[in-house]
Amino acid sequence: MQTNNVYEAFAEQDEAAYIDAFNTLIKDSYSAPLPQDLSATCKNQNQATVSTAKSITTSMLSSDLQIFCGTETICTIPAGFTVTMNSNLNVAALVLSGSLVWNDISQSSSDQWLCAGYIAVNGGQFDMNLTSKQGYIYIKNNGLKHPTVSTRAFGSYNAGKIHVSGRSLARTWSLLANRATYGMTSISLLHKPEDMGWRIGDRIVIAPTMSSSSGNAEDYTIGGFEANNTIKLLNKDGTSTGFISSYFKSTTLFTGQNMSALMQAEVINLARNIIITGDDFQHVNCVDDAAGGKPQDHIQADHCSCWKSINRNKCTLGLHTIAIGHGSVLSLQYTRIEKCGQRGILGKYCVHLHLISKCPDCKIIGNAIEYGHQRGTTIHGTHLATIENNVYNDIRGATIYVEDGNEMYNRIFYNVGICPWAKSGEKRGCTIPGTDNDQADTTLNQAGLWGLSFTNYAIGNRFANNYNGMLYQEQGFDRGRGHVNGLECPSFQQIGRLEGNTFHGCGRFGTYVLASVFPKKTDRSVDKNGLPTLSTCKEWTTNGEDNGLPATFMHNIDYDNVFVGQYSTGDLQYRFHTSINNNNLIYWKETKNFQDGCSSHIADSFYDSGNLALPGGHGTFILENMIFNNQVNFESSHHCQIGVTGVLCMPTYVFVNMKWTGVTSDEFSILKWGPNNGAMFTLGPDDEKNLNGNKLFPAGFCSIVNPYWSYLLALDNGASCFSLNDVASLLGQNTGKFMRKYDGGAILCKRPVRRLEIFSFNQNSGNSQTMQLELWQFGNLISSVTLKFFQIGDRKQGYSATVVPGLDHKYKLSMTGGGDVSSDWIIEFSDPIFGNRWKRDEIDLVVAGRNCPYPVHSQHDRRYIWSGDNYLTVKGRGACTSFPDMSPVNCRSQPQLSNVEHCPDKCPNSCTNGYCDCATGECLCNPGFSGSNCNIDTCAAAGCINGNCVAQYLGQSLPVTNKPCVCMDGWYGDRCDTTTPPLPVSDPAPSCFNGCYFFTDSDIAGEQFDVSQAADPKSCCAECNARAACNSWVFFSFRCFLKTGTQRIHKPGVMSGIKCSGGTGSSTIASVTTTPVMIAPVTTAPVTIAPVTTAPITTNCDGKCQGQYPYGCNPSFQYGYCNAGGGCSYSTMNDPNWCCFNGCNQQPSGTNPPALTNPPTDAPITVTVAPVSTSCDGKCPGEFPYGCNAGFPIGYCASSGGCSYSTMNDPYWCCFKGC
Repeated sequence: MQTNNVYEAFAEQDEAAYIDAFNTLIKDSYSAPLPQDLSATCKNQNQATVSTAKSITTSMLSSDLQIFCGTETICTIPAGFTVTMNSNLNVAALVLSGSLVWNDISQSSSDQWLCAGYIAVNGGQFDMNLTSKQGYIYIKNNGLKHPTVSTRAFGSYNAGKIHVSGRSLARTWSLLANRATYGMTSISLLHKPEDMGWRIGDRIVIAPTMSSSSGNAEDYTIGGFEANNTIKLLNKDGTSTGFISSYFKSTTLFTGQNMSALMQAEVINLARNIIITGDDFQHVNCVDDAAGGKPQDHIQADHCSCWKSINRNKCTLGLHTIAIGHGSVLSLQYTRIEKCGQRGILGKYCVHLHLISKCPDCKIIGNAIEYGHQRGTTIHGTHLATIENNVYNDIRGATIYVEDGNEMYNRIFYNVGICPWAKSGEKRGCTIPGTDNDQADTTLNQAGLWGLSFTNYAIGNRFANNYNGMLYQEQGFDRGRGHVNGLECPSFQQIGRLEGNTFHGCGRFGTYVLASVFPKKTDRSVDKNGLPTLSTCKEWTTNGEDNGLPATFMHNIDYDNVFVGQYSTGDLQYRFHTSINNNNLIYWKETKNFQDGCSSHIADSFYDSGNLALPGGHGTFILENMIFNNQVNFESSHHCQIGVTGVLCMPTYVFVNMKWTGVTSDEFSILKWGPNNGAMFTLGPDDEKNLNGNKLFPAGFCSIVNPYWSYLLALDNGASCFSLNDVASLLGQNTGKFMRKYDGGAILCKRPVRRLEIFSFNQNSGNSQTMQLELWQFGNLISSVTLKFFQIGDRKQGYSATVVPGLDHKYKLSMTGGGDVSSDWIIEFSDPIFGNRWKRDEIDLVVAGRNCPYPVHSQHDRRYIWSGDNYLTVKGRGACTSFPDMSPVNCRSQPQLSNVEHCPDKCPNSCTNGYCDCATGECLCNPGFSGSNCNIDTCAAAGCINGNCVAQYLGQSLPVTNKPCVCMDGWYGDRCDTTTPPLPVSDPAPSCFNGCYFFTDSDIAGEQFDVSQAADPKSCCAECNARAACNSWVFFSFRCFLKTGTQRIHKPGVMSGIKCSGGTGSSTIASVTTTPVMIAPVTTAPVTIAPVTTAPITTNCDGKCQGQYPYGCNPSFQYGYCNAGGGCSYSTMNDPNWCCFNGCNQQPSGTNPPALTNPPTDAPITVTVAPVSTSCDGKCPGEFPYGCNAGFPIGYCASSGGCSYSTMNDPYWCCFKGC
């Protein structure tokens, strides 16, 4: 018996646990195999014995340089001289002030390498360009340290330039076209692998698609290519057939016009012909540099430094690449960087652009960056760089990191970052302790994309299984950090173009904006190194108008995360946002009305299955053109009055043109009330009649308010607002269920509602009074309500009420007992957006001690009241004062929010199919377009008729050739041009290799499991069934694959458990599919296990396959074939490229059975159960259904134990159903 544990991800103080577990953490990490001579010459050769320096006096070949410098010399190439790489070069270190040239012509052999303790490009130029040959840059751990780039470095400084470019790929990643599931030996992609430039022998990784950072990636070697963009899988080492041992989702969903949710596992290619690698990681002890405080940055960057307040005693050193200072360049394209990062040493990352300022030539494109211990790519004090089409795997800490807060207009395009480890598994996710930013790297907030600067482009990126997908963080760094600490105002930064990104499977947030972000108009620019004049970081203009600079996040997709959203954020819109199956579809603590007076907070978006945690103010929060699908809940005033969050907890939620689809249950609450009896839900002015109703608003009602405001029931003689009991009776609803639906009670109104708020000063719970609000109609007092004092923090204090606008009734407001309302207090009624977009709200309001105009309306003075974190700094503003109304805004003539900065003077010729980069004056292509003039329309090739183009946010120009369109509901086909759904494709037959491991506890709560060593799938599953009646929980990590008819379950402590199906007619299906497979119950006959005989050892395939019998394959099957590439097959074939090593004299006559190569689709299946048949007794193992699934209309079995569910005329197969 064994047990399995749940592990905690690393916090900053967990260095000791990290060091102790290091061998476990890296045991499955991958580094590329090295040429034998490189490994023997350079790998782990330890310290250099001498460090003399030599400088050449003439240009020369590397073969001559090797003789001149030897292996123990720091070799210097002065300015004016060039080294041409014609052979391997091994030196102690290399300093380059001149040039090094390395290309396919200069390189004399198929593979060539350069070894050094560091390579420092000091004003010189390192040019490496290989398209057809293999090159290695090997950074040795020989103890040498350069004064600028430090140890184990490949870096440039003093305007030095590094250009490394390998064989380009048309694409470095794609998505699964069909789901990949247990036992499959091939996968199908959206793009054709050969057209992407992928090759047999390349290593690929499939991203996890489980929720909440609970999945593990799987890596394989490409064994071959087949039709329908199919890749045949070999195992990680390329020595035998690769079998999928988990479940990888491939589901698409049409969520709106030009909106598609591509919930498909990423597949990345990690093979490159240039490899930057080096010696293994080493732990080194730190130096106590400042016992009483924190040492300066240059000390932390120089060596492993520790001090009293940091939880670090060691650093973990791999190689690092870097460009330092103005004029320096680091350009790495289609290169592999591995074993990189130096945990605990400042500035030492896999790729680092350090304080370069403008660097349009810094191009990090198409690289494979893997096995890193302290971030992937760091952009630090650098602008205009390009980070594009890179793939990241097994990077600890942030994958892409934007460091100080002044970085601007960097192009982060179409990258894929995979955290391959479950956060609670033994690898602890991708967390790492002991860095300079625990927010970005540890269990606090490890992120795929972490940024302090918001003014960059992030388009088409995908991050899977990280703790956070994207984290823009102002909290803790409100004045910048590092070199610009005290010089920035991150809270007010202009937001760049964030579009078309996908964040999934995150243990915390997908999209995440942390703390206070309220973009404003400042004078930041690239020419000013991204630094504003701090006096321009202002909440208001000189006349008290809002100084906001509205922005929008567009076309982003969040799914299977815990949270999506932000804390306190204003002037930020989510548009065309797709949020599916997140615990919180949106999470928003505090906001404000938009500066433009018109915009919605969430617009044109699709929210499916989850909770909307809505903010507790300030003002009107608009959700426009929304589709809510399935069970969606609305939590009002979320997090209000927790700490200092919220604004009197009295927001107005306005729904404009809302739609509801899918299935909901009346057993659950659809909304949740917040504190202070606050929040109100109301339809937009154009939707108030609500003739048809929807899941939230019953027909005829347009507003929902907290039951505390029962005083409204008297309005219009009780004809406008109704108690929940009355509405339930009116609609014939079950009162109990109706009460539960509305969180225990509500008042529903047929008229709109608005907020009335009074902000007081200098009160507290000890000296405050209550207020009285009276409702008058037809000249009579018809009802009244007491307004209780409410306070959050110091300045957020006062009173609030829900009111119905209109002039057919009157409100009288006073202190309880009739006392005057202080002239200092600020009164707000409704919000200006109603007058700007529709018709202004009006109310007849009398305030004791004030001279209110008639009517009081929504366009009254708002100056200096609210603009984000700075609020209520003046007194006596707002309604019922002498201050002028707000400036009129005509929303009908105002364009909708765009995420493209407007600068027509920079691109005077306009940008067809593109947009202007306001920093460079360059036209950049819109997503879906490419080419020098943005003239290649990737979507045109798809020709989608009743659906959306898949390729729009996938980058590059290569078209999608497998399932290029996402169809509207009811349409099918590659171009969504048919109403006939495709035929279902069955799952693979059962397979079970190296025995199965299963839990012997009675339920999933247990921890003990046992093992069967049987290689035959039915024997394996039969023993499992015999032990626990098919309620066992199988460890896939021990390579037991028990068919797709198994149920993937997440068990505490088990990263990827699956429920044993027995492989004998199980009707369970993987629980993570979006469209369930409906299979009628199946009665299963007892299984008779056919004996498995072991084939004799043979030398038939020596020299034709790799190694000796069984040639890296499994000899336990009836038939066995191998090939020279390390492939294995277990069905008969007549292919001369395959050699038979097992069962060669038992092959049946007739044609070979077709291999199941098409992965399953997610179409629903409805089948009936056939009667028990004996037609295949003796021809297939056991009795009906012969180890197959009898739930399909057609069933065939084979003597080897195979199953097929489509008609065939092959004598090798016996029909047992549907014959």
